[in-house]
Amino acid sequence: MILESIAFLVALFFIAVLFYKQANEQFEILQLTADRLEELPTLYQDHSPIVITDFKPPPLGRQADLEKRPKLLHLTVSPGQTLNSLLHNSIALSSFTWSQTTAEFLATESGLPVWFEKNLFPHLLPSQYTKFFYSYKTSLWPHHRGLFKTKAFQTLFMPTQGDAIVSLLLAPMIAYLPAKWQGRQFSKLTNQDTPLLNQLQFLDVKVRSGTLLLLPAHMIVDIRTDDGSKVPCWMFSAEIHHPISRLA
Repeated sequence: MILESIAFLVALFFIAVLFYKQANEQFEILQLTADRLEELPTLYQDHSPIVITDFKPPPLGRQADLEKRPKLLHLTVSPGQTLNSLLHNSIALSSFTWSQTTAEFLATESGLPVWFEKNLFPHLLPSQYTKFFYSYKTSLWPHHRGLFKTKAFQTLFMPTQGDAIVSLLLAPMIAYLPAKWQGRQFSKLTNQDTPLLNQLQFLDVKVRSGTLLLLPAHMIVDIRTDDGSKVPCWMFSAEIHHPISRLA
């Protein structure tokens, strides 16, 4: 009986892995208003990006909030460079490569993880009956975030200031990217470092304040401040994981 139970759990695990590895070869952008979040489980089945509009964002995670905390601004983000000096140097900021550790630290210091857990996380779960299977990891990215691949069940993006352009590529496009593409800014790729640049198929999504963007696993993503934004975009991100995606 014990062996049968173990075999069943192993089979269930591999079935879950198989479903997790599924990814669309093409996608469409699904849309939902914030007062209809209970419909998300149905939309998740499509494995497509979901835009949620009419959401009231919290007054957290903005540059002005950090500037009220001098000790935090003295954080060393690179040799000889503090967070304060970087944020006030537009040229350096536009080309700076943020580390995951720094982005997670900024999110924690902003208070956004606590707000997310209390006000949004429960509404993004596919079922309240399985909520104990899910966890989350948050980060906060000033100005931009270079190319990366989503691994979580769902990855949430919410601008806390400014407007962002989120470029979306499907996993097969990795073959056309440079060998060391992770962390590179998509808009700064050139024909010299990316010979197949004109073969890349992508979709740009403009994400403004009051808009949430949810992405499934296995998407290639780049985030940058919209050229028309009056201030640099700051993007809050929350990865929603189940046991399978945590192992990815």
